[in-house]
Amino acid sequence: MKKIAFVRTRYLPPSETFIYEELKNINTVKPIVFSRKKMNLDRFPYSDIRKLSHGTNNIIKRFRQEKIKLIHARFGNAGVRLMEVKRRTRLPMLTSFHGFDLPVKRSRKNLYHRKLPRLFRIGDRFTVPSFHMRQKLINWGCPPNKINVMYSGIDLKKFTYLKRDLKTENVVIIAVGRLHKKKGFRYLLKAFKQVVVQYPTSRLIIVGEGAERGKLTELISALNLKKYVKLEGIVTHSQMSAMLSQADIFCLPSVTTKEGNQEGIPNAIKEAMATGLPVVSTLHGGIPELVADESEGLLVPEKSVKLLAEKIMYLIENPSVRREMGQKGRAKVENSFDSSKQVRMLEDIYKELMGDNK
Repeated sequence: MKKIAFVRTRYLPPSETFIYEELKNINTVKPIVFSRKKMNLDRFPYSDIRKLSHGTNNIIKRFRQEKIKLIHARFGNAGVRLMEVKRRTRLPMLTSFHGFDLPVKRSRKNLYHRKLPRLFRIGDRFTVPSFHMRQKLINWGCPPNKINVMYSGIDLKKFTYLKRDLKTENVVIIAVGRLHKKKGFRYLLKAFKQVVVQYPTSRLIIVGEGAERGKLTELISALNLKKYVKLEGIVTHSQMSAMLSQADIFCLPSVTTKEGNQEGIPNAIKEAMATGLPVVSTLHGGIPELVADESEGLLVPEKSVKLLAEKIMYLIENPSVRREMGQKGRAKVENSFDSSKQVRMLEDIYKELMGDNK
């Protein structure tokens, strides 16, 4: 079986379940993970992880020792770091972009930005998680014929569909994601402040960890929402599934940061839809490719606190709409976002790129 170098400089942050789902389901080649830092191995167990050496010569030596036939760089920054390795080994290289690694705004002072055009010239293939991001890659100068849109999938066996009660009291809204500015949680808190005025029995749970925790905690206090909002932190897969099953509405109001950082298509939304939750989100990144407005959920412009509150309250008031949206959401993730199906597409790309490296 051919070996590929699956390069992720940190294996693996808790938000990157989508990478793990791909890795563990690949079975037509043997992925060897090369990483500079190992983390969360209890959450993402994988047996074949090697140290990613510093220095091009050392990496080349290791790849040759392992008889690597293809390089799969996870995130654009890894692709940029491996350009010289790719040139000297003449190995085919696939680079997967995911969001932050392809900002909207360019800076000539940013070394990474200056190197991206060369990566697009010498790289053999690039995957992106949405058509929205495909256009961003083209805008940066990547040849369209080198780009494959490959939606990242989820393990549907871990997220069971649940037909929820038709209630308007004690409604639970859940939000899941890294506590980062682009997730828009500060706007959600401001919107939820309006919601509890009309629906004081409603509750909000935010699941995740990150640099914004302190600011969000302060905002919760300033808005007098301590009684209504819980910052849950990081939870296990089984805990996440249980929490989604106990919720009634999922909300992720993603925004574009001032640096131009955007989402691809958040896996957290896919997982929520798999359990039958209706979604309130924003017209941002690739989200409209997953959630069609007034079908699987409701979409509002970025940073629109007023509309965000109105859409949440509309779903609280209309439980039958919530159930119908949840049914459509489950059907969509089954059709287009099942990890076991998506990984076969990835294997087809590997096969094509290694055609001359038998």
